[in-house]
Amino acid sequence: MSEPYKITGLKGVYPRREIRDLAEDEKQFCLFIHALQAVKQPDYRPKAARFQDLGGIHGLPYERWSGDPNAPDALPEGLWGGYCNHQSVLFPVWHRPYVLALEQSVGEAAIRIARRWIEDAEHITEEDKAAWTEAAKALRFPFWDWTDKSTETEGLPDVLKPQVFQFELPGSTPAEPILSDPIENPLAFHEFAPTPDGFQDQIFSTSMAKTGAMSYFKTWERTYRWPSSKLNPIEDYVKINKLLRGAKDARGSAKQLRESIGNLFCYPAPGEVPDEHQFPSLWDEFSNTLFESKKAGWGATGCGSIESPHNTVHLVLGGLGDMANNDYAGYDPIFYLHHCNIDRILAFWEYTYHKYWVDSGYYKKDGDGKPIPFTQPEGTWDESNNAPIDRSTSLQPFRTKDGEYWTPDQTRFFNRSSTLDTGYTYPDIVATVNGQERRVKLSDPLPETDQEVHDIRNVIQTHFGVNKKAPVLGPQLKMTYDDGSVPAGHRIVPSYHRFYTFVELVGHAFGGSYSLEVLYKKRVIGSFAVLTRGDATQCASCKVRRKAGGEVRGIVDIPDETLQDIVESESEALATADDLVEALSKLIKTKLTVRLVDAAGNLLADTVARGGVPGIGPSGNNEGRRLEAAITPRVRLQSAGAVRKRDETLESTHDGKPSEADITFFNHADHGDLLEGPVAWLPY
Repeated sequence: MSEPYKITGLKGVYPRREIRDLAEDEKQFCLFIHALQAVKQPDYRPKAARFQDLGGIHGLPYERWSGDPNAPDALPEGLWGGYCNHQSVLFPVWHRPYVLALEQSVGEAAIRIARRWIEDAEHITEEDKAAWTEAAKALRFPFWDWTDKSTETEGLPDVLKPQVFQFELPGSTPAEPILSDPIENPLAFHEFAPTPDGFQDQIFSTSMAKTGAMSYFKTWERTYRWPSSKLNPIEDYVKINKLLRGAKDARGSAKQLRESIGNLFCYPAPGEVPDEHQFPSLWDEFSNTLFESKKAGWGATGCGSIESPHNTVHLVLGGLGDMANNDYAGYDPIFYLHHCNIDRILAFWEYTYHKYWVDSGYYKKDGDGKPIPFTQPEGTWDESNNAPIDRSTSLQPFRTKDGEYWTPDQTRFFNRSSTLDTGYTYPDIVATVNGQERRVKLSDPLPETDQEVHDIRNVIQTHFGVNKKAPVLGPQLKMTYDDGSVPAGHRIVPSYHRFYTFVELVGHAFGGSYSLEVLYKKRVIGSFAVLTRGDATQCASCKVRRKAGGEVRGIVDIPDETLQDIVESESEALATADDLVEALSKLIKTKLTVRLVDAAGNLLADTVARGGVPGIGPSGNNEGRRLEAAITPRVRLQSAGAVRKRDETLESTHDGKPSEADITFFNHADHGDLLEGPVAWLPY
């Protein structure tokens, strides 16, 4: 039988570069584009390293990956359910060796290409040979940083869009350039060769709500981003750019994405967590949108999960196309640049919070001290229903150089053992703090004290703009808290209070991916995305979740500028309120509305007061209908105060000026349903 394709990483340790930075390096970018194009060819060998074979690991065709041919089946024949690891504590760590597999394939191809070009060059200097050899050796798969401030103005980088490249090859001189053949940008799409088995057209609908939007996956011969609902579609990059820029609405805007990532670095420092038994639950809350251990009673931090912005980017890029459906997403090259960025964020988070981990399970608050295993309902082909998963679970189908399956422990970025050497790192995160440039370097020793964690958080929060909180309540409104609620060693951020919605949605409610949007004055101010697969999927865990009505959970922040506008419009009434937070929460509920849209932004369901026209929904064609109770969203309004680590050198900072200390959220409060009173969800 054939040997497994082992995921060992490339030799040496070099940084993964942001795609726009890589594109400025003529030699590396030339090699990257040619290597990616090479691994896409139908005859590329080894077959397991071929782009299309790797793409199939994430979803269709639900066949065993050729790189792991000898794995025993744990499920009965015919029930093989894929390798799905989403809405799970394994979500971020499973994708790490997955991206590494493509990086390894492309890197190996680049080294061979550089060697061939050098050998074929008739006139090449030793200096040029060395430069091309080093460029190939140092090449790592790039990431697309959608949190970069430039995304607010530029949208999707041009280098990720359709175009034709031509490069100067080894041996070129200014007088006699040697040019490559023109090459169509392999980052823009993938052409199937052939179309994998099992591809099916998908329509977004339920028995009650139907948009009529169709994705023609069975017919399309290549991947598409925001395609029109046609057999021969047109991609709408203008739409993608509008979403990223937040030109009209904030659904998937770079600003929303950046703030959601910044919030991930507001989790408390380990010494400020009352009980170490909460550590696995903090990893759970961070790592995925299921948050299985929420029932353990620790409560949520309100800092969100890395899977939530991940899902949003999928829908922003996909629309009716491949990225918005997990069965097909792995075939779009941008999937891997997106997941490299997710992996980059994970690397800095686990460096900052290395004590929070899946371990052997989670613990009940005030329980017996025994761990309760996390589970993955029918998670992959080799796991039975509700099989326990922990730090040593096999991350199939990926094998290390020793031939064993990768485990979560081995993926940890700071783990360097004889078994694991990933071969890559990431550029430093840089910010100006106290007028000085500060860096967070993944190669530095791990933080062991709370102060070291705060110092790291300070740089990262500043980088993402989290800790520059303006007095959104206005100078005349001051927040007051019980003295006992303010964490020791911290000081209150005056005239600031954070409001957000806690959202619970049914993952497979509408036969495909969809979003809940929060609106203020008829404008989308935030959204929460559900990334899923169609009803016809063979994904085992997805089938179980659909049958059980599995939920996803997340938060949607109410932007500071929205809260500021609400405060200014009702400043007189708020100035005399006995309980400012309660008064604000009641006011916010009268100002916000919510709705559900499919991956292409088509309306699925909206909310109306039952006091309106009886039985007639906004679409005019749903007489007497209401959205089924089983798939009706639950949206609650919650809030938290903000404190900064006390620093005597910063005590002179006055209101309205950003402090240099990092932010922690505290005094969390639940204000009940966002939509109070007689409200009905009506399908379209």
